[in-house]
Amino acid sequence: TAHLHSIRKMGLFNRKKLVEAVDPSFISGEIDYISEQLSDEGVQLQLMAMATFIAILFSLRMTSKNLAKGLGGEHVLSIHGLNNVNLFKEVFLSYLNAAILEPILTIGGMETSNTTQIIINLLSLGSICWWIYLITDAFSFEDVTQFFRYHVDLRQEYNEDPKRYPWFKLKDRNEDAEIERSALSGEIRKDVALWFMLACILAAWIPGVVNHHDVLHAYVIVIFWIVLHHYCRQATVWRSNYFVTLLFPSTALMPMEYCLPLMDVADTVDDLAFVESYREFIKERTGIELIIET
Repeated sequence: TAHLHSIRKMGLFNRKKLVEAVDPSFISGEIDYISEQLSDEGVQLQLMAMATFIAILFSLRMTSKNLAKGLGGEHVLSIHGLNNVNLFKEVFLSYLNAAILEPILTIGGMETSNTTQIIINLLSLGSICWWIYLITDAFSFEDVTQFFRYHVDLRQEYNEDPKRYPWFKLKDRNEDAEIERSALSGEIRKDVALWFMLACILAAWIPGVVNHHDVLHAYVIVIFWIVLHHYCRQATVWRSNYFVTLLFPSTALMPMEYCLPLMDVADTVDDLAFVESYREFIKERTGIELIIET
C-alpha cells in the first residue's frame, strides 16, 4: 500500500497531459502555402489533366456497364491458366506489401515539414492500400463457396422440412442472380484504383509539383497489372474486348472468385458430381456456362 501510495505521489496515475499551444501563425502559414501551390499554373494543369482523364474513363465505364447486360453463354476456363494467375497474384501482393512502407518511412523521416510531399505520400499510401484490397478481394472466394454451400447443399435439406428450421432464412435465388449478373460489369470503386495510377503517371509528364520519382510506384503497379491482366485472360475471358478488361480491372478480376474453387482440389473439388453442381450454380447465378479445360 505504501509503495502504491508513493507511485501515486509520483504522478503516474494522475499526471495531467500537457497540451502544447499551437501558434496561429503556423496554421495560417500552412494555409497560405497550400493556396500558393494550388494557384501555380503547373499544379492546376496537372490537377485538370488528372480530373479530365478520370472523367473520360468514367464515361467509358458507364457505357461498358450497359453492354454487360447481354453477357452469358459458354466460356472456356483453363485450370493451368488459373494456376498461373494465382501464382503471379502472390508476386503482385508481395510488392504491394513491401511498397506500403515507403510512404510511411518517407513522411516519418522528413527533417522539415513539407506539405506537398506529405500529401503526395499520403495519396501514394492510400492508393497502395486500395490495390491490396482490390487484389485480395478478387482472389478471395470464400463468399462464393459460402453462398454455394448455403443455397445449394443446405437449401436441399431445408426444403425437405422448412418448418423444422424457422430460424434459417435464405434469400430468393432469382433476385440474387439478377444482382450478381448486374455485377458482371464490375465495380467503379475498384476500377478507380487503376484510373488514379494512370492519372498520376499522366500528371508526371506535365510540368508541375508531381514528378516521375513521386509516381514510381504507379509505374510499377501498372506494369504488374498489365501482366496480371494477361494471365487473367489466359485463364478465362468473360468479356471479349481486351481494352475493356484492361482499363476496368474489376471486369477481369470478377470471374476469378468463381473459378478459383475449381482449382482447390484439396478442400473443395471432391468428384465430378461437385464440379457439375458447381458449374450449374455459376450458370444460374451469372449466366456463364464454363467449359473446363485441364
